[in-house]
Amino acid sequence: MIYDAFLAWRNVQARPIQSFIPMVVMALAIALSITVLALGNGVRRGIIQSSDPFGVLVIGPKGDGQQLVLNTILLQGLPLGTIPYAIYETLADDPRARLAIPLATGDNVAGAPIIGTTLSFFELRTSSNAPPAFVLERGSLFAADFEAVLGSRAARRLGLNVGDTFRAGHGFDTGLADDIHDAVYTVVGILEPSNTPYDSAVYTTLHSIWDVHEPIVDANSSFAIGEVGATDGLTSILVQPVGFAEQNQLWQEFYVGTEAQSVFPGQELGGLFDLLRQGEQILGAVGYLVLGIAALTIFLSIYGTTINREKDIAIIRSLGGSRITVFRIIMVETVALTLLGALLGRLIGYGVAWIIAALFIQQSTIPLPIQFLGDLEPILWLVTLGVGLAAGLLPAALAYNVDVVEKLSGT
Repeated sequence: MIYDAFLAWRNVQARPIQSFIPMVVMALAIALSITVLALGNGVRRGIIQSSDPFGVLVIGPKGDGQQLVLNTILLQGLPLGTIPYAIYETLADDPRARLAIPLATGDNVAGAPIIGTTLSFFELRTSSNAPPAFVLERGSLFAADFEAVLGSRAARRLGLNVGDTFRAGHGFDTGLADDIHDAVYTVVGILEPSNTPYDSAVYTTLHSIWDVHEPIVDANSSFAIGEVGATDGLTSILVQPVGFAEQNQLWQEFYVGTEAQSVFPGQELGGLFDLLRQGEQILGAVGYLVLGIAALTIFLSIYGTTINREKDIAIIRSLGGSRITVFRIIMVETVALTLLGALLGRLIGYGVAWIIAALFIQQSTIPLPIQFLGDLEPILWLVTLGVGLAAGLLPAALAYNVDVVEKLSGT
């Protein structure tokens, strides 16, 4: 077998270009599959990771439930509108809700969303026994209006530290100079990384959001946390019920109500996963097509060189090489080119996935972890091996049936 591998390697060295092209085509086919699978898996893991701390119910305006979840959990897109603060007051006093957290948005600082909330936001946990999802790295939580706590990524991107000040802009993206509010925020704390979209956010009191959007009646007036008027609106409310029965009761009440809706993040994100799966299936079909082209390229390359080397094969046979030996040499050469292309394809595929993920994270709040496809790798290797064996079978059979006397006699 070592001798077969040696001769196969010599054959590859004798025709580097003819060997390199099919290997690259195979590499590109595998790279496409790896990139699609790694990115799809990363998007799913990133969305699941992002939604972990946020309980099982999101309350918001009537409308598209998926848009409500995307805006509230993933900080993507625009909010549906606002709901009365009185809904939060009712939920805060409801014994069926273990935790109710109001959220108000509408401003940004250099593109980082500013979220008005209460200190209960920092009590969010993935489970009752888990530590808080959002923990201070340095400084303190806000204790007055226009004090701000920065997510880790927001602090890094904005270049702000505890004690620094900034002014907010109106809307959800960087706007014109005329959109900048007069109120000055002071950074009082910075959070540890949570690996959620909220790392890109800035947190402050509800009144800090409301005050800059309303006419100031008394310039000397100030607000303390908790002094909130019932007419002020909220973008959404995060609710963690005490149990499954209470969860379903709350969902049913908002389902039949008219002021707001209640949605399950998992259910809405499941619909998003279905869309992702459809996209993966389309790209997967393209990957299979490219893989078929790669197999055809390798087959034509090996088949063509086998025809051109029929006299060399006859010489090997005349020197004592058996038909099986010649057959094995062709098969080893074909499988080796296929597996080398697959190895190169993995390097390219994972590398491209990492680059795309890094660029995506710079433009989005959603984390995109790229991990090794452990469960799928054996399948991909077996498919690659099968492609190599199938591509080499006919050329190897052709070499097996070479007529030694005819080729050496020149007839």
